Amino acid sequence: MPSSIRICRNLEYLFMDTVKKGELPNIIFKMLNLKCVHFKGTVSWYKREIIDESFQINNLEAFSTFLIKDENDMKILRGSPFLRKLKCKLSAVCYPSDPYDYPNFNFLDHLESLSILCEVFGIISNLISLPLNLRKLTLNKFKLNSKEMKMIGELPNLEVLKLVRGTILDYEWNPNEGEFQQLRFLKLDSMVWVKLNVSRDHFPRLEQLVLIRFDTAIPTSLGDIPTLVKIEVKWCKERVEESALKILEEQLENGNKFLKVIIS
Repeated sequence: MPSSIRICRNLEYLFMDTVKKGELPNIIFKMLNLKCVHFKGTVSWYKREIIDESFQINNLEAFSTFLIKDENDMKILRGSPFLRKLKCKLSAVCYPSDPYDYPNFNFLDHLESLSILCEVFGIISNLISLPLNLRKLTLNKFKLNSKEMKMIGELPNLEVLKLVRGTILDYEWNPNEGEFQQLRFLKLDSMVWVKLNVSRDHFPRLEQLVLIRFDTAIPTSLGDIPTLVKIEVKWCKERVEESALKILEEQLENGNKFLKVIIS
């Protein structure tokens, strides 16, 4: 990025079609009208020796995709307290041994959408804190334990949850009463052998369930969720397709003409 871009004082949206990994120029943090920055590839902050110069408050509201390697990268994010949308990637060398140093996103009070990708499947499994204002959460290549699932379930405003290419360590999902009260959209994509021990009481407002490359059957009790209007099944095992069709059949027998089941 040329340094002359600083003359664009009123620039609010910046999109860069980078290669897989690019370098994050410090100048973007000095453009106070800049609201949204999107790099098509992963971008990392490269002038690591002058952290103090770049660490200043900016007005960014959306930022993607930022590679996090250590606490210095988190300091960059602390200079963006107004972020509402963040997409980031955790390096394979990020906090390999000390879970207490794991990235804590709780300081982003305005954050509504958070997407986190691990470079290596399951290399990190220590979510210690998430912003309470989150409405949308995507976790990619995570191994999640029951404590972490409970923390996610207790997010009071969470409406969209996408779990991709990961697993739950107990290989069972057992939500507790009172969790996921606002969840409307649930996507499980390539989750390894996760059994759903769920019912209508666990997702009282669920509207759409999307299962991609999923192995285990869908509990028939999910069909009793009054707000559920769509179940989408893609490239799943035959038992998953059969369970979805069984739910549809039972709901039709009960007079529910609103539920749609899509199998591809």
